[in-house]
Amino acid sequence: MIQYIRIQNFRSVKDIALELGPLNIVFGPNGCGKSNIYNAIHLLTAAAEGRLSGFISEEGGLENMMWSGERSPLDRHPRRLQIACRTDSFDYELQIGFPEKLPYPTQFMLDPIVKEENIWLAGYSRRPSSRVLQRRNQAAFLVDVTGEKSTFTVSI
Repeated sequence: MIQYIRIQNFRSVKDIALELGPLNIVFGPNGCGKSNIYNAIHLLTAAAEGRLSGFISEEGGLENMMWSGERSPLDRHPRRLQIACRTDSFDYELQIGFPEKLPYPTQFMLDPIVKEENIWLAGYSRRPSSRVLQRRNQAAFLVDVTGEKSTFTVSI
């Protein structure tokens, strides 16, 4: 069961964190983002089932899924859609963004890229020693039960 979810830069949701129970009721005026909470959970499901690319495509592409409101002039970070959750078994975080700008024209500037994906053991704070998977750009790092770290640099 998902106990906690944090959604950042997803559709009309700039940043929201929710503690969840066995039954949750979300209410509010039209256009406040209720459906986007539901859709964010579907995004998590698609990522878990290996259907992330298809889900993003069905939603009209990453550009349609990104929060498009005003940004602070001080915000120099690249735009990323971020979803994190805590379950009974693990903590999970997914960050999706656009490719880095290239010095030449390309047709792929709006293609979604998994910028970072992390899984931590449940019950521990999110720190490197409790992380069992880290995916950063095109590399993945896994930690086995003995604590041995394996690196996979094949394109994911």
